[in-house]
Amino acid sequence: MATLVLQGEDRVAYAYAVDAVVTIGRLSDNRMVLDHPSVSSHHACVFADGEQYLVEDLQSTNGTFVNGRRVSRSALQHGDVMKIGRHTIQFDQLASAQPGSPASADAVADIHATVFLDNRTLIDKLLVDAETHRKNEALSARLTELEQQVGRDARTPAAGDADSEHVGVLRVLAGSTDQSVYRLTGHTSLVGKARSSLIRLHGWFAPKVAVAITRNRRGYVATLLGGSTLVNSQPLRARRHELKDGDVLEISGLLLEFRGRE
Repeated sequence: MATLVLQGEDRVAYAYAVDAVVTIGRLSDNRMVLDHPSVSSHHACVFADGEQYLVEDLQSTNGTFVNGRRVSRSALQHGDVMKIGRHTIQFDQLASAQPGSPASADAVADIHATVFLDNRTLIDKLLVDAETHRKNEALSARLTELEQQVGRDARTPAAGDADSEHVGVLRVLAGSTDQSVYRLTGHTSLVGKARSSLIRLHGWFAPKVAVAITRNRRGYVATLLGGSTLVNSQPLRARRHELKDGDVLEISGLLLEFRGRE
């Protein structure tokens, strides 16, 4: 399974499996959280497109670099080195570890889980315990519980947060989904077949991740990541589209209407 290997300041490598999509950024709702001012809130994402892996810059301030070259979108090859802010991330397409596997002798973290750097002390302690006492199953469950709690906290709007009063929504006009209305409360919401998607697509040919909808101070931006998506019955000339009230997205048989407020 392909992985992204982040080298920490303490020389401990943290690895993240690219099973569907890995969003990278400063905010805690990203899969890979890089808490540094040089990193944008939602900086970039890495995802699988068939047999190929791609990195996409999400309109970051300081850019995304692959092997020293600034890119907006680029295919990744084994051994490629990405630079995001001050952080170095290596793409490893030959990794043999699988989701849920124990930490290696190099103290590489569970590659399937999201490792939040602001919880590094607790996570490192759990990993050391796993290596020392060989209680990998119990500790893996504790890690998952910790990460889920962090994710829930990140999705809960803070009291008095003005942005929480202006949440966009996608209303389902046609197609089979679990809900009729989806609130875009996260800073990045995915539409696709992947389990991490807010709106799950069905069908053999549906892409794992079709669209990433990113929330910023100005509103919402849809970034096309896979498959064929139409906006207002027209193919997009660019991969990014600033969503406006009434925009209708056609994604793998779904019709979704965007509204900037509920």
